[in-house]
Amino acid sequence: MKKREVTLKFLFLLVCVLVLTGCDRSAKERDKAVAEAEQAKAELERTKTALEETQSERDELKEIIAEISKEMEKTKPELETAMQTQEELENQLNELTNQRDSAIEQVKEAKAQAETLSEQLKEKAKEISEYELWVKELQATIEELESQIKEMSEQSTEQSDEDVTDGNNV
Repeated sequence: MKKREVTLKFLFLLVCVLVLTGCDRSAKERDKAVAEAEQAKAELERTKTALEETQSERDELKEIIAEISKEMEKTKPELETAMQTQEELENQLNELTNQRDSAIEQVKEAKAQAETLSEQLKEKAKEISEYELWVKELQATIEELESQIKEMSEQSTEQSDEDVTDGNNV
């Protein structure tokens, strides 16, 4: 589009120069017109050069974009795999976190139960000590009673012997 405009401008200037030259105006005007035509021609060449450079840059950028697009297409499956792996790892992390929290809760419950059992054990140990003391007291009482029974039995035997001896003497 710009190339066409530049070409049209150049042709217009060239026609103007030819018209001016053909009219046989003064040499001064003709020289001025020729100079303007030369300037226009030089401007046209600079514009063409700039246009070619711009088009060349555009083509290079298109190639770069095409290469980037190809690379993106190549890495797309890798990216999808990485994203899927990330999601799986997040799920595993959540599961492990839940398991950890559950384990912590179980440990707390077990600790509380251990403390309860420890208290019960202390109470039972205290009761056993009290029972052992009571058993010792009962054993002492039994021994004392056995001793008294033995004494009474001996006394009763002695008394029976005395009664028998006294009864024989009558």
